[in-house]
Amino acid sequence: MKYFIRTFGCQMNVYDSERMAEMLDRMGFERTPDPRQADLYVVNTCSVREKPRNRVVSASRHVRGVNPDAKILITGCVAQLEGQSLMEEAWADGVMGTEMYHVFPDVVQDVMKGRTVVATDTQDVSGYTFVKAAPRPQGIVRYVTIQKGCDNFCAYCVVPYARGPEVSREVSEIIEESQSLVQSGAREIWLLGQNVNSYRGGLTFPELLYEVAQIPGLERVRFTTSHPKDLSDELIDVMASTPGVCPWIHLPLQSGANHVLDLMGRGYTREHYLGLVAALRDAIPDISITTDVIVGFPGETEKDFLDTYSLVEEVGYEGMYSFKYSVRPGTRAETMPGHLPEHVKQDRLQRLQSMHESMLPDILERKYLGTVQKVLVEGPSVRNGEEARGRTPTAHVVNFSLPGRRTPEDLVGMVLDVEITEIRSHTLYGRLAGAESRAAG
Repeated sequence: MKYFIRTFGCQMNVYDSERMAEMLDRMGFERTPDPRQADLYVVNTCSVREKPRNRVVSASRHVRGVNPDAKILITGCVAQLEGQSLMEEAWADGVMGTEMYHVFPDVVQDVMKGRTVVATDTQDVSGYTFVKAAPRPQGIVRYVTIQKGCDNFCAYCVVPYARGPEVSREVSEIIEESQSLVQSGAREIWLLGQNVNSYRGGLTFPELLYEVAQIPGLERVRFTTSHPKDLSDELIDVMASTPGVCPWIHLPLQSGANHVLDLMGRGYTREHYLGLVAALRDAIPDISITTDVIVGFPGETEKDFLDTYSLVEEVGYEGMYSFKYSVRPGTRAETMPGHLPEHVKQDRLQRLQSMHESMLPDILERKYLGTVQKVLVEGPSVRNGEEARGRTPTAHVVNFSLPGRRTPEDLVGMVLDVEITEIRSHTLYGRLAGAESRAAG
């Protein structure tokens, strides 16, 4: 029996898909890269915006058309929220919510036997179980979930309904899983949570971050996502003083206008956010900051949008995910007054993205061009198999050429000095520097 998993959404969904794949492997399934050959097609869904939700339905129906005998199971956030109605709309055989992964093998067995399965829950977190990652020889970069759910209920966001209330994982489980992954070859670990700063599993999040960074053989630690209202001086101090903790943070802005931040229920102001950016850069001068931005939130004026525009310009993000506001069923924003026409939202998004895209090459050139970066090699370049690909500590992808007869596969897991010689769009290009070049040759 063969399976195919398609994943939409965030790193948390990637983590969940990896756990499902490991369970399917243990059940005797074989992974296939071709959904037309799959006996089981799993779609792991994202509900943050309407577009990924609609792509799920389209993907499921397409597979039903080209592979009518496949069993289709839809998992993740949209499955949690919509259950039976989603299954029917997507022509699927079953749906499974976000808090049912511990019974995933049972759900799969039922689906494969031709039973219709709607496995969602009431989100009673008293007995919530985190599914442990399995060690495997592949995977230089691995994810470890430390916390799930969200208690913030921002007006636009469906995550608290899809992922439930916050639950923190025990420190001992996190350390044990991280150690196991490192022993099986991981060199970099991402600590994941809907809001890592609200971690309460026996230590504060900065204390946990420090402890994970002490694991022998672990080269790098990253984390995502941080809510600005909960980012502490303690976390900044640990990031600045702990070897192995990467100088990179994803700090969602959402809006640069205090009026809109208040409507969203974000719990911070423009001034507070800029203060965090200043504190981070003062403590960690080479830090890379990336962000999320929503334009066209209900009630957003042109002046509000220009406040966001100017803040993005002022901060100079090294990466930005920006979106038009999308109505999500059941959220407070759905019934708010002042919803904007689509053409206004589209215009604002285009203006913001155009400005950032025009700034980014200069930001990257000033910071990286001509420098030597420590690059953790992950494998061959996506577009050129003869080049190697890795990331800087600041999370930028670097593609670089290799001298002599070495192949990218020879260098996987190594940290190499790479001189940055060119900036193309969001990607850095370079060559092995000095002694590294001679050693690789």
